[in-house]
Amino acid sequence: MVQSQLTLYQSWNVQKPAIPPRSRFYHLEPIGVGTPYVESLAGYLIRLAQEHCVNVGQLILAEIAPIIRREKNPSSVQVESISKVCGIDRDRTALNGMGLMAANLVMALEALTGGKDLRCLTLLPLAEIVSKRGLLRPIRAWCPICYQEWLNSDHSIYEPLLWSIKIIEECPYHHHRLLSKCPHCHQQQLVLCRNSRPGYCNKCGHWLGQRSTKKVVLGLIKAEIFDNHSSYILNNIEELIRAASSHNLPTESSRVQQIFSRYINQICGGNVTALSHFVGIGAATLSCWYQDATLPQIDKLLQFTERLQISLVDFLTTDILAADGLNQAVIPPSPPSRPRKHLKRLDKPRKQVIQLVLEQVLQESPPPSLQDVARRLNYRPLVLQYHFSEICSLIQLNHASFRKLERQQTIQPILEAALDEFPPPSLLEVVRRLGYKNNSYLYTYFPSLSRQITGRYKDYIKGCGLEERNRISQEIETIAKELHSQGYQPTRRRVAELLQKPGVMLNQYAQDTLRQVQRSLGYE
Repeated sequence: MVQSQLTLYQSWNVQKPAIPPRSRFYHLEPIGVGTPYVESLAGYLIRLAQEHCVNVGQLILAEIAPIIRREKNPSSVQVESISKVCGIDRDRTALNGMGLMAANLVMALEALTGGKDLRCLTLLPLAEIVSKRGLLRPIRAWCPICYQEWLNSDHSIYEPLLWSIKIIEECPYHHHRLLSKCPHCHQQQLVLCRNSRPGYCNKCGHWLGQRSTKKVVLGLIKAEIFDNHSSYILNNIEELIRAASSHNLPTESSRVQQIFSRYINQICGGNVTALSHFVGIGAATLSCWYQDATLPQIDKLLQFTERLQISLVDFLTTDILAADGLNQAVIPPSPPSRPRKHLKRLDKPRKQVIQLVLEQVLQESPPPSLQDVARRLNYRPLVLQYHFSEICSLIQLNHASFRKLERQQTIQPILEAALDEFPPPSLLEVVRRLGYKNNSYLYTYFPSLSRQITGRYKDYIKGCGLEERNRISQEIETIAKELHSQGYQPTRRRVAELLQKPGVMLNQYAQDTLRQVQRSLGYE
């Protein structure tokens, strides 16, 4: 009997391997991290929606809003509008900014994609360095030549963070002025909409790249006359964005205050007035920066560093001033102070006469201002306040109350007339007619009329939206039936090509309308 020989094989590990956690979304890498042309967070969100073949509104409402809602208030109701997450209209620019809205979106996208440090796609690293005021432009801006070059070279089309900064007015590569209106429908674009697509108009859906070579040549001609001031701003903003993504900037506002303190002390010996005259910024503003009362605005900060002939990043990161850098001699001394004018002395009889006149002024109607009273008596207001402080305070109080009542009596008829206008104006439009900067004054003194104007405008906008939806639904139904009569299946692409605004097919209600028409025509 032949004895069989056993063959030894290598042993196998039959244990189940550890599978790393999977992300809900694709791990989409941001574009341009560490460069001045880093992608903006709003643009990253738009590209993420495009990669998942859904529109931005669906992505936000179905995935992002629930995460933010759980973090803020687990018991809150379901979000039905992207405005609850991204803000209303022009407020959506804050998605690229340095506030809570940007921080919430970064948190949600990092949880969904598994990405790390998406805050470098926003201006959150600058939160303790510059003020929010005047930092971001409220509308979308773009360089058409960049769009076209990316399309021609099969490069991913995206929205750089640099384009969202208000002080940047020209493309740093092509020196072409950034556009903010679609060349086809001539409408401005919001930073983010339900149907946003990179490189395409949010309103009409047309391509925003520049196909004509004539304007490209014009942009190159402009590059030859590009002035030093614009070049300084562009170069420093690029360096700032690069440093922000590399985490090389101060993270505490007290650190910025120490920088200003060091410069003021080393350059002009603590003389804020002398430095103010040299850099062209008010002494009160510099004092607020110096005392850490406020953060500087980006345009003022660039004006400060440009006048001192130093880059913005060096100003924020360099601890020691170069010996051959700033020269104290270039800063002119502060102008000599004028001799103080002494207050005019009044004898007792004269004071008694003036006091009687001021007491009679308190009974006048309408009450005059203190300046008018001082003009009558041929005295400066300061003299009267020095000798008759209590009576002068009453005169000022009476005049202020009268002016307040006068403004209210003037404003109320305007607000009532606005309730009869058609189309109804928004409260913001009424505020601008009256010359105010915001609506807080109207809400304080005319709350009922302000709410009526706001409610009437909202109802009008809602009605216009419903009317537009009905019109689009009717247009979709007509086109679909026409295609069916010609022997073609009314697919979404064929219907969109025949619509006045092809981009509306990205909306959910338009797709639902087409499905209903397809079912009525016998399509599955």
